[in-house]
Amino acid sequence: MKQLKLWWVSLQSREQRLVSMAGVALVIGAFYWLLWQPLHQSRITQQQAAENARTQLIWLQTQLPKLSQQSSAVRTSASLTEVVSQTSRSFQVQVSRMQPQNEQLQLSLEDLAFEQLLRWLHELQYQHGVRLVQLDIATADTPGQVRVRRMLIE
Repeated sequence: MKQLKLWWVSLQSREQRLVSMAGVALVIGAFYWLLWQPLHQSRITQQQAAENARTQLIWLQTQLPKLSQQSSAVRTSASLTEVVSQTSRSFQVQVSRMQPQNEQLQLSLEDLAFEQLLRWLHELQYQHGVRLVQLDIATADTPGQVRVRRMLIE
């Protein structure tokens, strides 16, 4: 510290003012580039992300009625029992019990491969508009096979 004071005193007044101004400029520059600019940029990024999320929410809200109309329009061509009967035959799924309950249908299936069950459920949902309400499955004796005890669809 003494060396710094000696150096400062050894400077002419004009040099002292120049060094002082350079120090102030350095402090201001460090404040701007190390604090202000990163915080400001972060705020702008967060505002853009919030605006994008708002735009996406508005778009999704406008698409929701269209999607619900499409899913209800898909299933109007055939009854739930007919859809299950036709698709179960094409996917080789053996239905052991089929019991209608108002707008829903309760099913029990024979043991089948898990992948086969997933493909059949995918077909029911995305091609025929059938919605899976409840599914009670257990592993069967054979590896890769499942036992569907109760399946409720609408």
